[in-house]
Amino acid sequence: MPYVPMVAEVVLLYALPVTAAAAALSLARSALRHWWEQRAGRVYELPVAYGGAALRAGGAVLAVGAAFLTAAFPPLAGFVGPDGARDVVVAAAPAPPAPADVRPGQPPEPEEDDAPPRTLGHPAGGTLEELEDGTRVWLPPQYEYPNSAGLYFPLVVAHLDPADPDLFAGFAAQSLRGLADPVVVVLPARCGGGAVELPDAVGRLYRVLPGRTARAVLGVGQDASCVVRGQLERPSRYAAAIGVSGAYEPDGPQDPEGGPARSRSRPYDGDAYPDRAAPAPAARPQLLLAVPSGEESARSSALALRARMRGAPAEVRVLDNITPRRRLFALVAGYVTEKLDGPGRP
Repeated sequence: MPYVPMVAEVVLLYALPVTAAAAALSLARSALRHWWEQRAGRVYELPVAYGGAALRAGGAVLAVGAAFLTAAFPPLAGFVGPDGARDVVVAAAPAPPAPADVRPGQPPEPEEDDAPPRTLGHPAGGTLEELEDGTRVWLPPQYEYPNSAGLYFPLVVAHLDPADPDLFAGFAAQSLRGLADPVVVVLPARCGGGAVELPDAVGRLYRVLPGRTARAVLGVGQDASCVVRGQLERPSRYAAAIGVSGAYEPDGPQDPEGGPARSRSRPYDGDAYPDRAAPAPAARPQLLLAVPSGEESARSSALALRARMRGAPAEVRVLDNITPRRRLFALVAGYVTEKLDGPGRP
């Protein structure tokens, strides 16, 4: 990705030639005025000295040259070179050799049929890109930091409107405050039938940590029940699932790992597993049901689901009456940090 200069650098880049041009104009006017003054004195037989005019004219020529060089050759001013990289020379000790399959600061090598992602914008200071199949990927601001070279990040698969600004803003704000880990957010097209699939190209194109313990899934609105159902049926795929503003039908979610539905009228009593042991602790479903302030129907549905799950080998946490919505996603980022592995080198 090409280097994008900071605002101060852009201002300085344009200020240098403008200042030089203004100095050249001022010196040229001063030289011309001095020359006319000396020429006018000849009528009165006054001594004539053109040295001052020549000096000012020489300064104007030098200023014109400086303006031309700073405008035509930005690298001479120490800014952006012709290949889009910063022209800086730093003396440093040689870095240790990197593994053959991973270059520092670079994602894994994509396959030949992987089209390069298209950059859509920079919401919340990160980078939003789109893959060939329509999947969108948001990279946190820390992904591009120089000291993040070779660092791999946890991942959240999010099903919501890609134009929703609150998710990215909440995640970025919490991580920049040091209250949450930075995460890569993947936005597939839809969540249907409880299947939450992650495109294989994500792992090839981006530095994301592999494995269940570094991945969570999130759904908003009608997709909330989808991700919750998927976590209850197959908790071995993601470490946690977050439903926001969801409506969870009483007979929708199944018991963990495909068990039968529990009774609506009484809490779970363990009869759903008569012939086998309960799932291992590593596969225990982890759920966060988050509800913004004012959504009473979603709040009642979340509390009802938590009541139905009482006694089940699952953890169900409810986060309700949070406002504004951006703060809710900031708290979700904290929950993700609690449940997932932090950024590291696999």
